[in-house]
Amino acid sequence: MLITFEEKCDDIIFRVSKFHEKYEKILKMCFYEADGESYIKKFSKDIKNIDKIKANYKKSAEKMFSQLGYFEPIPWEDALLEFVKRLNGKGVDWWLTGSCAACIRGIPLNPHDVDIMIDSKYVSEISGIFSDCLVEPIVDTKGWVTKDFGVIFCHARIDIASDPSECLDEPEPSDSGPYAKQHLERIKWKGYEIKVPPLNLQLSVNKRRERMDRVKLIEEYINKNIAVHEKIM
Repeated sequence: MLITFEEKCDDIIFRVSKFHEKYEKILKMCFYEADGESYIKKFSKDIKNIDKIKANYKKSAEKMFSQLGYFEPIPWEDALLEFVKRLNGKGVDWWLTGSCAACIRGIPLNPHDVDIMIDSKYVSEISGIFSDCLVEPIVDTKGWVTKDFGVIFCHARIDIASDPSECLDEPEPSDSGPYAKQHLERIKWKGYEIKVPPLNLQLSVNKRRERMDRVKLIEEYINKNIAVHEKIM
């Protein structure tokens, strides 16, 4: 895999080329744009620390895409723990969503990345704290489903998104929308308290996406906990 960068007008182009065909679906999933035999993503060249971000990306891109395709192990626990440790005591408000939010409850969903939601006012602070491993700048999406989006690669990929749009809860509440944000639960994991969406939202999302293997694992966990609660009562 060849990683190169180009300047065009006011943009820096991140270009991925000479890759094995198995990576093509991964690049599409990550919203890269096809450009001949390459895939590209554009960012403003005025972004703070863009040269450092480029260096981080060049170092980690292939490993990141390999993990996303499950071509090599994904140490999501190491990534999440590092994220938690770096933000511990910093006063940054964040919460965990996606499959990792179920995993820290003890449900083995085999995530390929870590999904973090934040308030947009913390974008600059997080960008600074993770400046050594930021591979895509956290930038305004200009109308996507979250206000900002960016990527950290620290052991594994960590997606950072801010201020979820109401459209995420249409036609039903999701595990990453405003409804989830307003109904967060707290889970103890490796000595830290982490905010996560209600499990019923994650069950509903996976049913809608027809991820029936995940649905089965979540339902087994829910039923087991109901049985334990009834036994205690």
